[in-house]
Amino acid sequence: MILVVDDDARIRTATAGALSALGHKVVSASGGAEALSLCADRPEIRLVVTDVLMPGMRGPELVAKARAVRPDLRFIYISGDIGDTPPDAFGGWPLLPKPFTAASLSEVVGQALAG
Repeated sequence: MILVVDDDARIRTATAGALSALGHKVVSASGGAEALSLCADRPEIRLVVTDVLMPGMRGPELVAKARAVRPDLRFIYISGDIGDTPPDAFGGWPLLPKPFTAASLSEVVGQALAG
């Protein structure tokens, strides 16, 4: 199962829809607190696709907190603007620039789930 986290409902819905069309089971969250709750409650989540800049909790903070609870999780960042986030804040997880295609999303998700 894949968790999609983005504060923009249009992007969240489109990303979740593309992943569902690719055959993945998907849940979504509009922010970090909701995402952390889902990660704790849903052990079937294997991958988190998260925006970088979100109100309340940025993507790198979400990843750090989620990994503390679920070190087995894998992550992909998606963002059209990383703001002042330093590149080393991503911890080696891939960054897929917005806008992205279903094909590029499929490729990076396949790599993340395989590796």
